[in-house]
Amino acid sequence: MMRSTLLALFLSTTLGAVTLAEINDKPASRQKNFLIWQFLHQDINVSEAREAFYQVDNVNERFLFDYAAKTDEPEIKYTAMCMREQACNLPVIEQDDCLMLALTPAKAVALKSEEREAIAVRLNNRFGNTEWLRAMNQESFYTSTNNLSNETTLFRLAGAGYRHDNFNHMLSYDVLEALVQHPNFSQIVFLSVTDPAMDQIQQSLCAISGHHFDPQTHFFLAMNAIKYGKFDVAQEHLVEAKGRFYSPIDRDKTVFWIYQITKDPAYLEELSRSLDINMYVLYARELLQLPTDNYFTTLPTTNRSNSIKGIDPFEWREFSDEIKASTPDNLINLIERCDGNDSIGVQGYVLERTYEPYIHNFTMPYDQYMSNLSNDQKALVYALMRQETRLIPGLISRSFALGLMQIMPFNVDTISKVHPLKPTTYFDMLQPEISIAYSVSHMKHLINNLHNPILIAYGYNGGLGSTKRLLMEGKRFLPEQFEPFLSMELIGNDENREYGKKVLANYVIYKKILDEEVSIQAIFDNLVQPSQSDSFRAEALKKSLVQN
Repeated sequence: MMRSTLLALFLSTTLGAVTLAEINDKPASRQKNFLIWQFLHQDINVSEAREAFYQVDNVNERFLFDYAAKTDEPEIKYTAMCMREQACNLPVIEQDDCLMLALTPAKAVALKSEEREAIAVRLNNRFGNTEWLRAMNQESFYTSTNNLSNETTLFRLAGAGYRHDNFNHMLSYDVLEALVQHPNFSQIVFLSVTDPAMDQIQQSLCAISGHHFDPQTHFFLAMNAIKYGKFDVAQEHLVEAKGRFYSPIDRDKTVFWIYQITKDPAYLEELSRSLDINMYVLYARELLQLPTDNYFTTLPTTNRSNSIKGIDPFEWREFSDEIKASTPDNLINLIERCDGNDSIGVQGYVLERTYEPYIHNFTMPYDQYMSNLSNDQKALVYALMRQETRLIPGLISRSFALGLMQIMPFNVDTISKVHPLKPTTYFDMLQPEISIAYSVSHMKHLINNLHNPILIAYGYNGGLGSTKRLLMEGKRFLPEQFEPFLSMELIGNDENREYGKKVLANYVIYKKILDEEVSIQAIFDNLVQPSQSDSFRAEALKKSLVQN
């Protein structure tokens, strides 16, 4: 049986089936999209699939392919079929429009040069630019300014291996200055400086100064300059980034790095005065032996039974829209609607929104479901939970991760086979008890292999395999100057990179709340000791010692 058929069978026989009436009754939203996604995997007829699909808010490839498997609409089935064509089939696709739908730079890498030229001649830019196909047949890239636009398309979209083979060389002044003006320059910087294999182009980027970019590009250029010891250039970029960043954590990280390269205690003191609670501020306060106390851990509540608990995703969506539309003056009025013992997570969220950025919510509203955990495990669960959902149980992500701990449906399917708690529908994962229990089960294999809260956070967010690859590259988290900070800033996945930082700060605060003081400096020190921080590098080190 195909995976989609198995999933449909599982949904219809193990978890409660979604009905079309349920879908029709809900407003357009991410939550409704989740209902439709489940419905499209059930045993439904063509007309039911059509009625559900055309209620999707912002159709993406996932929905298009799922609907194509159910519909009799020839245009939909044709589009999905073409988009899924493999690279080896590109030269033999008969219809030109289908070929264009199937064609991507990543697929074109596998073609012969004469096949790429034939496709370029055949399509002749009728459905969009295909000149990048001819650029792919060049002998060199980024060596002149003649074809930078098409070359940049390949740089961005043909894959990391293609970049390594064709773009990793020193750039001339003229090419570099032309790239600086290119609309995709920020992406060029990001893909270059976060990839350890792009060392030659990284060295070229160290020459860039005196320009104005978006703040994150300035920051990446600063990290790259620090990597190659160009501290004056780095400081110029950091000052630019600091003046342009909006969020507190981003501004704080620029101050942190200016301190790192100057060692001027004034920057450390400035950082310690930040109202945000993040790893940079906690590090500064630890070095200066200053407390962090601008957070709350408990709330006075009543036993109101009708308060908003944040479990129903549609009720929470409506309530959160009210929160977003409210001013600080009237946000406090919303607290009365979530004043109950089962609503501490929601109440804490509203209070934090009311008084931000002055005070932060570090409540622990789900202790009753963690009685079997050690304090360290509890601190880790709360650290992840706070980052995943800000302690709100009814959240569904764009990728359909579910509940407090944002468990993906495929993980629910796997864990439910062996876990004593059996959900009857995916919406049961919005119950705190089940979400926490499943996340603890899911984390066991992470904790067995990763021995640092930062790495566990990476693994929880991006997967154990991704974290293993990150560590085994051999060029990150080593006992060198500016480590582990430089490696943490140059992780190529945006979400994973920031997630690890934020979970770390949460973990340190929750350890303190649970009367288990922990040094953030000690966590950083552990991270650059391969024999201590993870089993992957520790095992590789053992094998190396035996062989030698």
